[in-house]
Amino acid sequence: MSVLNRVAYFQDRRDEVPNQELARELAARRDLQGIQEIAENLRHEKPSIQSDCLKVLCEVGYLAPELIADYAGRFLRLLESKNNRMVWVTTIALATIAGLRPWEIWAHADDLIYAVERGSLITVVWGLRALAKVHSST
Repeated sequence: MSVLNRVAYFQDRRDEVPNQELARELAARRDLQGIQEIAENLRHEKPSIQSDCLKVLCEVGYLAPELIADYAGRFLRLLESKNNRMVWVTTIALATIAGLRPWEIWAHADDLIYAVERGSLITVVWGLRALAKVHSST
């Protein structure tokens, strides 16, 4: 069964509980295929599904950042999103993996700084946290 069907959008839910539960299961099982399926849908045609997928990956990052570190490039591209929520959740995801991918994130520090300069308070806090982790890891 597709793990994508378990995100909040497909459960007809507007809360984050389904995404958090899915993330816990993916992390506990170390389900790389499921995580990959979620990551592939960061560019889904429906913004709500993109957002849910990003939230799942972010939650996995809290629990087992090594499971999402390979998606640093995808996260970095999301910093350009016009959707504020996508940007601030992206900065959280980047902060969870910054110690594992400092050079990759550092190569895009200008993009992260730009997001921080124009972002919400959450973007500022987590973006600076990501930059601090990158700095301390290099």
